[in-house]
Amino acid sequence: MKQDANAKKLSIVIADDHTLVRDGIRSRLELEDDLVIVAEAADGLEAVEMTRLHKPDILMLDISMPRCNGLEAARKIREENQDCRILFLSMHDNPEYIQAAIKVGANGFLLKDVSSTGMAAAISSVAGGGFYFSNSISLDTLNEPPQKQETNVYNLTDREIDVLKGIAEGKANKEIAAKLGIGVRTVESHRQRMREKIGGGNAAQLTHIAMEMGLLDPTTGTKPS
Repeated sequence: MKQDANAKKLSIVIADDHTLVRDGIRSRLELEDDLVIVAEAADGLEAVEMTRLHKPDILMLDISMPRCNGLEAARKIREENQDCRILFLSMHDNPEYIQAAIKVGANGFLLKDVSSTGMAAAISSVAGGGFYFSNSISLDTLNEPPQKQETNVYNLTDREIDVLKGIAEGKANKEIAAKLGIGVRTVESHRQRMREKIGGGNAAQLTHIAMEMGLLDPTTGTKPS
């Protein structure tokens, strides 16, 4: 993107829990003379704080992050009437995440396999008041809410479901333990048993399963009624 000599640079906050990803995005965007990276965030709460502090034009936001996931962070930002444009950049292409991003006020959703040209086009579009979604995201996904899988197909116990919900909310083991009134080692044991039942899974994959099961409404951070 070329900059008019008198034009104000677009300010951007990058939020992703992986330093390598943030560095890659920064390196790409610093090639553009009309953009300036004003801050980075490594988790959802920090993303909210940096947005509040710097009031960027655009927040580039990952979904799966510690302390507070990106969807909840976006909801908090919208509740504060922050008028920055929110562009999600995620590895998750499942309809639940995309629909949830739209519901919390996303202006765009990019998959992390996006090209440099696609990223620049997305920023230009949302900065101009438009919306931008990766080409691989279908119109059906944008227009129709996905069907949630309400049944407990993994035969999780009630306590395992409580722990799973805490993981989906971005809570650490210590926070989950305090909320449930159990020990941290007990939480770790529940997580291990869940992984055995599910067939493996990191925090991002467990969050996906929680949303598929209808355990969490990411726009409110609570179990759907």
